[in-house]
Amino acid sequence: MFDEINFGLIPKTLDALSLRQTVISQNISNYNTPGYKRKYVNFESELQKCLNENDILSLKTNNDRHINNTSSLEIIQADIKEDDSKSLRDDGNNVDPDKEFVYLIENTLKYNTLSRLMTYAIQRYDTVIRGGK
Repeated sequence: MFDEINFGLIPKTLDALSLRQTVISQNISNYNTPGYKRKYVNFESELQKCLNENDILSLKTNNDRHINNTSSLEIIQADIKEDDSKSLRDDGNNVDPDKEFVYLIENTLKYNTLSRLMTYAIQRYDTVIRGGK
């Protein structure tokens, strides 16, 4: 279970956060592009849905008689969606740079926290392998 979180879920979340960073940067850079609609990354809702359905803990096999020994993390995917909210500008662009910078900071903090957790997990394994030295 802990390996599943440390070496399955955290890297997948880091990938989603990296994608989100790119999307937010694109939104900021297209602030003055007429007709541009902001985009966002949908990951947390997919993760929550998977956790609620216990799919992340369910195990898959290719034969009913096999012992389940793998999880189904691969079903969680981050996807880019377009924000269809109305624009307050005449040119149809709905990017609010102030909000995008807040999203950027929030995303950076999440990424830094998860990468630190991943580093700690690796250090714990390194300590065990080296025998506590």
